[in-house]
Amino acid sequence: MLRESLGVIHADKRWWRAVAVAGLYGMTLFGYPIGAGFIISHLENTRKGYATPLPPLVDWTTRWLMGLFAVLIDFVFYVLPTMVTMLFFFCGGLTLVMQRADESQASVLWLFGIGLGLWWLVMFLSGVSAIGRLVYVDDSGAERCLSGYPLREAFRSKAWKYYATARLWSLPLYIIPITIAAAIPWVLEIGGSNAWVGAVIFTWLFFCGLFYVHLVTMQIYHRVDLQLIDQQLERSQYGQDA
Repeated sequence: MLRESLGVIHADKRWWRAVAVAGLYGMTLFGYPIGAGFIISHLENTRKGYATPLPPLVDWTTRWLMGLFAVLIDFVFYVLPTMVTMLFFFCGGLTLVMQRADESQASVLWLFGIGLGLWWLVMFLSGVSAIGRLVYVDDSGAERCLSGYPLREAFRSKAWKYYATARLWSLPLYIIPITIAAAIPWVLEIGGSNAWVGAVIFTWLFFCGLFYVHLVTMQIYHRVDLQLIDQQLERSQYGQDA
């Protein structure tokens, strides 16, 4: 499955151009949705039956708007819970830290940190972001993908094993951005202007790698989704969440 997904991307001889441009835009953060929109556009083409070649590098405004909704899926399931956790900490946890002894302060901080970390891990392993993008493309709208539906779908009876397989196949891909990110502090230790130039290059490579991982990952989830359809385990139609 991973080899097939990689083959789809590399069938376009200019795949590296899309990765390089998306990484460049991702460095600005404001332009990050452009890369996400490119992935959504490619996923749409894949669902229609023509995954190759990759979409042309045009119409950035539309890509940005499409990608914004895709990024909002990550916001709902990752950033929003983080904000809620921080709110609970400052409202309740901070009070406990101030009232308790020094030995208890660290335990309270660890409690909130571990709880949030476990949530992120569950969200990542469930593949809720990728499932939300599938829902976004199939529904041609952002209503269900920004609700709790992708999370319920990730743990749906009989279907969760297929989604877990997709996540398992995609895990090796994340070695690329993780390795690059881990190398950035090492580059900065060199010192001088060369260190900052190297850090900028490695940051660009990190966003390139992240875009590449997401591009291939969506191909993996697309294939798993086809398996669900073959097994008559497809998702409920739009507007039917039951």
